[in-house]
Amino acid sequence: MLSKGSLIFSIIALSVILKFLILYILGVEAFPDSVWYINTAEEIYNNDFVYPDSELKDAPGSPYFYALFYPLTQYFGLNGLAIGNIVIASISVYIFYRISLLIFNDIQAANIAALAAAVYPFFNFYSITILTEIIYIFLLYVAIYFFIKFYKTNNVYHFLLFSIFFALDGLVRFANLSMFLFFVMLAIVLMIKNNCKGVFIFKTVALGSVCFVLVMSPWWMRNYQVFGEFVATSVGESGKVFFSGNNLHNKSGGGIGGIDVAYEDLSRFEKIKDLKKRDKAMFQEGLNWIKNNPSDWVILEFRKLKRLYSPVFYAEKYSAWYYNLLSIVSYGTVLVLFLVSLFTLRSYFWAYSPMLLYLFLLTGVHLVFIASIRYRLPLEPFMLIMSSKVLGDLFKKYNLKVVN
Repeated sequence: MLSKGSLIFSIIALSVILKFLILYILGVEAFPDSVWYINTAEEIYNNDFVYPDSELKDAPGSPYFYALFYPLTQYFGLNGLAIGNIVIASISVYIFYRISLLIFNDIQAANIAALAAAVYPFFNFYSITILTEIIYIFLLYVAIYFFIKFYKTNNVYHFLLFSIFFALDGLVRFANLSMFLFFVMLAIVLMIKNNCKGVFIFKTVALGSVCFVLVMSPWWMRNYQVFGEFVATSVGESGKVFFSGNNLHNKSGGGIGGIDVAYEDLSRFEKIKDLKKRDKAMFQEGLNWIKNNPSDWVILEFRKLKRLYSPVFYAEKYSAWYYNLLSIVSYGTVLVLFLVSLFTLRSYFWAYSPMLLYLFLLTGVHLVFIASIRYRLPLEPFMLIMSSKVLGDLFKKYNLKVVN
């Protein structure tokens, strides 16, 4: 049996081996979004890591991440980009381990969390895709680790590190920009709970906000130079996704790339050449549908919630029974244990409250826009961490040990 100190490194090694094995067997899994990440990463790499002045389709974080590994494509093709994901995904296993240890101070639960993350089918699958998920989850949980550390220590530098990593994560997915304020409010609540003085609270919030803005400012300055005005995120995409998720064709809660939006409805906006005006027109169209069809919208919101947390796949490509069985056995088990944990682990509420806040915020974002199993993935480390503690407590009850 392995010792406490060496087991986590063995688990990380297992994670690396499993992911490379899956990459060898399946190869890189490409999605429609992957083309843009690959092409933009190539442009960045060939342009001395300067972001191109071309279409603002998405956040720049993922293309920059893949650009770091782009030289590997000369030797391994697109597998070279997947190698970057495998490295980051395996480091994330250690991050989940540290978060569990920080919250529960239970090395057995932490080892279970790490092992579960290492073998979890969804994490392993997305490790071989060229998408945003892996780097986004890594930066998000590093940020959350420092937030929890701040709650435990009242050390302002931990909150500054949270702000920096959360902003970096916002450059991978812009949804974080609107979430930051909610985390600041939670930090204020936790500081009051810890009997911090008003001056300390003000200093912490002010310095954290400055760090967040400093990380975002190069992107904002770049956008101002290109567009001649302040653009916080991107141009021409949010309205498109909002309309895609809220229209008369949407019957399942999905959106772009699926059957829930008519492409003729999307194409009729192309006559609006100004991207900002087009974005605004599509957003208004979706809003008008909600106003005119409130009961249909409420039903659609429940469908989005069901789709987001469903243990079975909606996409036809993954509708085979063995895909759904694998999902039910893995995610389904985690979901049940997670729901149990919300009742049995209430004494740790404030320590895991940042992750719970993120769950509510991300769920809200996808109820407003579109829902997919893919968009649930950033929540699953939280579920795994909580579920692993429930399992660890059961093992202790029956005197079963994962470590010496």
